[in-house]
Amino acid sequence: MKLTRILRQTHQGVGLLVGIQVFLWISGGFVMSAFPLAKVRGEDYAAAGNTQPIDLQQELASPLTIAMDEGWESLDRSELVMWSGQPVYRLATGDEILLADARTGIKLSPLTEILALAVAEADYTGPGTAVKTSFQTEPESEIRGRNLPLWRVDFDDSRSTAIYVSPQTGNVVARRNDIWRVYDFFWMLHIMDYGSRDDFNHPLLVAAAVFAWILATSGLWLVVTWLLRRRRRAR
Repeated sequence: MKLTRILRQTHQGVGLLVGIQVFLWISGGFVMSAFPLAKVRGEDYAAAGNTQPIDLQQELASPLTIAMDEGWESLDRSELVMWSGQPVYRLATGDEILLADARTGIKLSPLTEILALAVAEADYTGPGTAVKTSFQTEPESEIRGRNLPLWRVDFDDSRSTAIYVSPQTGNVVARRNDIWRVYDFFWMLHIMDYGSRDDFNHPLLVAAAVFAWILATSGLWLVVTWLLRRRRRAR
């Protein structure tokens, strides 16, 4: 009886301590399971990947020559791809990346606002139209983990879609919308990381998980003991 009384007091105390967080965990789990990931990621408004073949019979510039003209001492990586309907090189040395027209060798990066807008519009298949373009130089939660700067193109659909384009690679690096923003907010509450929103091994979450385990274990013990007492009284 003494153990049961201690567990009941523990259960009540821990319940007051972590009850709100348990509610947030359940709420976050519900939201994250209810939203289709394709809509969260904006994939249902994204164009299919580029499958246009590259005509290797045409005369192409030398990637090494382009790198030397840029003043690079070496070329670590060279990639020939189709981009915005034309063959381009993505060249890299160290942390530097260069996008260049593969036919003429003309440097395309960093992308101008007009080119970034064209990339975003080609990627977007939703019902809206582009209404604003901005150059992002400061870190934000929407683009955490992405290399800055980035071009942001906003669309006027019902989800407030924003597409982020790298001025160096010419790639779409993120698609964001109001569904993603709600999802991300509940993800933050779920993992209890109110800063970077990426760390789910931090001490606060571990401590909350331990207290939640104590809450569940003590509650289970109380239910079992209650059932046993009820069975004995019935006899």
